[in-house]
Amino acid sequence: MKKIALYRFILVYIIVLIACITEYNAFSQTSKLNWGVRLGLNAISIRSYEAFQADELLPNLSYTNKNGYLINAFARFNMNRLFMQPELGWNMYHRSCAFSIPIPNSNSYYSPVDLKIDSKAINANYLLGYNIVSDYPFLFGVFVGSSFTGTYHTNYSLESNNPYTKTGLQLNFSGIIGLSINISRIYFDLRYESSLPNANLKLKTIPDFPDDYQNVKIKKTEAILSFSCGVMF
Repeated sequence: MKKIALYRFILVYIIVLIACITEYNAFSQTSKLNWGVRLGLNAISIRSYEAFQADELLPNLSYTNKNGYLINAFARFNMNRLFMQPELGWNMYHRSCAFSIPIPNSNSYYSPVDLKIDSKAINANYLLGYNIVSDYPFLFGVFVGSSFTGTYHTNYSLESNNPYTKTGLQLNFSGIIGLSINISRIYFDLRYESSLPNANLKLKTIPDFPDDYQNVKIKKTEAILSFSCGVMF
């Protein structure tokens, strides 16, 4: 249901874009400095995934991409059609991975177990953009940039068991491409982040995690699609 809601948001976003491009054709009145806040949804996409135990590739591998949430504050420095946009935000990420571990003294494996991963992170982003359309009260821009992520709290849970919590700051980075729309003070943003090179996970680093999974290592790469709306002054 969350994915359907995200797709609906994106559809509305595209419709608004088309309508506004045909509707507004006024003189540009962009300020030298703007600031704003935005709220939205993120969706982590696991692009490649493998799980190992003692260098043995485990069977029954699968993963599930899930939606999370974000809140972000930003400033925009305008230089004619060019702009620079530093940001500071908070994200809640959700995803899950499944695998089977071997039964001791046997050639068989247990039924697949679903590892749910829910994390909270602070993001510092820097964007460089260009307004393709700059006719007040409408702006349509594209941008590229980078994101530095500090994950400070992650819950890991197996099936219906209580979560195992890992704290401490883990730094990561990614590249960003995206587009934005302004209709007067209303701001829309759609972006794609790739990739997260430090997305691998050793289960033995999780405090109090069950002994049967201590030697399991997960190798994965992740990307993030996000959609948000807010206000810019």
